[in-house]
Amino acid sequence: MNLDVTLGIPERLLPGFLDGSYERIGGVVREKGSKKVVAWLRENAKNQAALSDSSVFSSANAVTSNVSNVVNNLSNVASILNLAVTTMGFALVLKRLGFIEQQLEQAQEVLQIIDYKIDLSFYANFRAALDLACNAFSMSNPESRKMSAMQAINRFLEAEHHYTKLADKEIGNGSQVADEYLATLCLAYVTEARCYLEIEELDTARRRLQEGATALRSRFEKHVNTLLTSNPAAYLHPSLKEQVGLKHLTEIYQWLNPGVNENDVFDMQRENLFILAQQPEEWINSLPQAIRIPKIVNQTKGLNELAKQSKKFIGSLPGKISKISGSNTGSQESLIQSSEMEIYNNLPVAMELMGSMVENYNRLAMYESEVETIHRLGMSFQEWQQLAPPSSSQENDSELIYITVSEE
Repeated sequence: MNLDVTLGIPERLLPGFLDGSYERIGGVVREKGSKKVVAWLRENAKNQAALSDSSVFSSANAVTSNVSNVVNNLSNVASILNLAVTTMGFALVLKRLGFIEQQLEQAQEVLQIIDYKIDLSFYANFRAALDLACNAFSMSNPESRKMSAMQAINRFLEAEHHYTKLADKEIGNGSQVADEYLATLCLAYVTEARCYLEIEELDTARRRLQEGATALRSRFEKHVNTLLTSNPAAYLHPSLKEQVGLKHLTEIYQWLNPGVNENDVFDMQRENLFILAQQPEEWINSLPQAIRIPKIVNQTKGLNELAKQSKKFIGSLPGKISKISGSNTGSQESLIQSSEMEIYNNLPVAMELMGSMVENYNRLAMYESEVETIHRLGMSFQEWQQLAPPSSSQENDSELIYITVSEE
């Protein structure tokens, strides 16, 4: 077997891209039918700083710019995870974790308006575990290195248990911060696996990634279904046609059920379209917090504006939350009418969020494939990590590195 490492799409893969027989799932390119992996992707280290500085999230634009014209992708999605576990270093995880924590702090300022509290207490422990891991792998003594690594792993296991409980609670509440806890949980599993990789425990790393993906799949599915709302046809509302279309909705449904196509999804929503047009108030009354209160998608936006917008929805929230605001039945109807279009305006952000969640899960799930490949090729993690394109191609400014295996 020969390993080929290139910047940009290898020429021998172009036919598969052009005829649509390849698909990208997370950090791999594979055949649609057989699911055989034909290439592993990773960010170009030369451009990694620029990618990280432009957005704390690792953007999938690098993938879509090269592949999306010939492979069906969720477009312009962002992920808290890189394409390859190889590039998920502890310093990078620390930066991503800080961004999640900042998002939660901003969300807390808005959610306290409706007396809804979120838990930020454990992030300091997670950061301490990352510091411990960084120190462990800077040690030269193998025994000390492994001992410290196991201590860090125990901390990451604690984080997994803690954030699983928090994620389950927020998913159950239909909360707007559930995805942040799911993203944190992804980071906890990845950092645990990365520790095992650093000490060359490939089998254990692979097993833990597999267990993490299995544990997270149902939780991601549940929150995606929450964001689809009781009537997913709302995402096909005429006012959203420039931002959300049947293609976007189909991509989400294909992740939930790989056998469906656009025609299937449209047929599923035929009756829902008429129900929504005739009884929009029933749909509005059923909406979870994650849809009613918009997420902060741009940190430069003023918090006061967002808080004012959130207050508009409080009166129409069912149950305990509406009582907090002192709303009455007479005012709810007018609030529903006045906020209907504002709620529709939140749906494009919700669709982007679903795309990001799907991307997060796919990348995590494909990390197992990456580790399995390292093991199958008889390589160490350090050897795999050091794979790089030929020096003659360094002038290529591609943001992606393609790793392919050819058999002789």
